[in-house]
Amino acid sequence: MRALGALLGAALLFITAPAFATPVVRRALVIAHNASDDPSLPPLRFADDDGVLWAETLQRLGVETTLLVDADEPTRQTHRPVLAGVRPPTSAELTHAVARLKAAHRADREAGRETDVLVIYVGHGSTDEAGHAYFTLADGRLDRFSFYSQVVDRLEADYVHVIVDACRASGVVGRRGQSETEVLEELRGVLSREQLEARPQVGFLFAESEDGETLEWSRIRAGVFSHVTRSGLMGGADINGDGMVEYSELGAFISASLHGVKGLPARLSVHASPPSSAPRRPLVGPFPRGPTLTLPAHFEPLRISVEDDEGFRLADLRRAKGQRVELRLPEREVYWVRSPTAEARLELSQLARGVPQMEPRELQERGPAEEALRRGLFSVPLDRPFYEQYVSATGQSRVDFPESTAPRVLPFRPEPPSPVRAGWEFGLSVLREPVLGGVATGPSVAWRSPPSPHYYGLRASYALTPQANQGARIHQATLQALTGVQSMGPVGLFLEAAAGWALVGVTYPGGSQGDPFALTGHAALGVTVRTPFGQLRAGGIAGVERLRIDDKGQWEPSYGAELSWRH
Repeated sequence: MRALGALLGAALLFITAPAFATPVVRRALVIAHNASDDPSLPPLRFADDDGVLWAETLQRLGVETTLLVDADEPTRQTHRPVLAGVRPPTSAELTHAVARLKAAHRADREAGRETDVLVIYVGHGSTDEAGHAYFTLADGRLDRFSFYSQVVDRLEADYVHVIVDACRASGVVGRRGQSETEVLEELRGVLSREQLEARPQVGFLFAESEDGETLEWSRIRAGVFSHVTRSGLMGGADINGDGMVEYSELGAFISASLHGVKGLPARLSVHASPPSSAPRRPLVGPFPRGPTLTLPAHFEPLRISVEDDEGFRLADLRRAKGQRVELRLPEREVYWVRSPTAEARLELSQLARGVPQMEPRELQERGPAEEALRRGLFSVPLDRPFYEQYVSATGQSRVDFPESTAPRVLPFRPEPPSPVRAGWEFGLSVLREPVLGGVATGPSVAWRSPPSPHYYGLRASYALTPQANQGARIHQATLQALTGVQSMGPVGLFLEAAAGWALVGVTYPGGSQGDPFALTGHAALGVTVRTPFGQLRAGGIAGVERLRIDDKGQWEPSYGAELSWRH
């Protein structure tokens, strides 16, 4: 028993080792504003929509989000939950939001947790009469000095990730930003020179074109850069499949997604710079459970978009052939999954039921600028060779891959078996029974929550001794609540504990007796194996039961093994 206890302890340390690392709390501050303080500039059309989608996306990815937005009437009519109690993007509200985040970060630090905060600005970027760059708020300006002294530095986070989509809008495909070279250089100064020299904990991400213009597209009701960036953070950029999105992955994904856009006045390029003190610091991840669209390697359409019932484009991506992708989507009642030639309508409950069944759809052609975006945006996949070229060209830190470091034509590992969901397991157990000391065997049935590092469930079993001991047989029925931890993957270890009620009876020639209110508990250690036909679970069990024998309560040990299967 001592050896078994030592083995259980070692397995628990192995399985839960990541949980003993310093926990990380991720928060976000999203600032979105359509208007400009320059009366000659028309307001943006979709900055407020971008702010709402940013908040929904980050909350889905497990990031606690504060949203400052002055939504226009069409956006308010969507009645998104994130708009309930939302505050406007004013100087006072920004100060209050930063103060609340600062207090939360201090509390986390005292509790031994690390803090990351994403600062996202969507709106007008401009310069004043002296040529100094600023971002527009509802009642003022956020210039270089105040951006750092009143926001970034005052947050007191361990790491700050700045994402900026600051620009102007005009028409269906609108302009975001000024085209003068000095304006572009000044904006670069706000985002790069300051943080690289004095703030090694700050990283940034933004896009620009050759003449300083970036894009807004009415078809997706969002800024192109914001939409592409969100798509990458949802999982489109997770090229090594580790459940984390790093700067090099996101930068490569945005570059690949924009690479094929032609026919516009100027091409977009992305600038991504991770914190110099932690180049591999993820922006998001690991991802919590929630609505997930799984596109397996054998799924034929490579170019995929996801919209909701109100026409908001949630995500886009272009997969490489044979590439498996999981997109973590904001919660909606209905999703439309579309390729250039087919589409599927999925309700929320259907997302986890397998591959979407695509049906033919109609295509609608539009003007030349929209046609350039429609054909070019997301036309290049983020495959392994593209990622390697991007990292080599930018000098960013490379993510780890589970396979060989050499680039492959098919960048992702072969399609794993179908994901295992919550459901019933059926098994067979063989145990040393605690009364007569013989061997009891019988069926078991259990329900366990969806696979994750921690799970819970219920288990019922029945066992009897197949051979009588001097005419006596043992019958045992149990009902237990269980909880456990497990390592994820096609093959993984698990450690489980269970406790509950048992009925133990003895039948013998001439009569029977037993204890209908016995207590039972056990610990199990074993391995799970995912196959195309379901999940197999095999493990050893060490248990104990409290029985009343001759009107005296006593603890009796038991041990054995169990093999179970779940579809």
